Amino acid sequence: MASEEVISDDVILPKPIYEDSRGFIESLSKQINASYEFNIFDGCAVLMRRLLEIMLILSYEHLDIEKAIKGNDGNYQMLEKIVNDAKTNTTLKLSRDARSVLDDFRTVGNFSAHKIYYNCRRADLKNIAVHYRATIEELMYKSGIRK
Repeated sequence: MASEEVISDDVILPKPIYEDSRGFIESLSKQINASYEFNIFDGCAVLMRRLLEIMLILSYEHLDIEKAIKGNDGNYQMLEKIVNDAKTNTTLKLSRDARSVLDDFRTVGNFSAHKIYYNCRRADLKNIAVHYRATIEELMYKSGIRK
């Protein structure tokens, strides 16, 4: 039987950021790194978007402010609305840098998932990688996963 272990270097997210966190965060982080390393750039962008959304939701839940990003039906809103709230939410208190790049991560992930004629390229991800790493690390603290 083939192994399901994802093996990667720490290209986008260094191991110290995600190791010993939660299994699904570790798995997504490894998949992000591996997809970048193996030139699966659209997959990497979609996974980056997914992890960003998860980390924002976990941060809101940890701060007990998830109501701000839920609709009347009790479900979480689309990422665009979550990002818009995160940029101004005074309880979440994201850094200026994180607030300024949230839309960049969301856009690249959305383009990779939904634009028929778009193919993500290495440069698209390389240009946002350091800001993405810093934002995910910040959210690891905001979510209470890191102390």
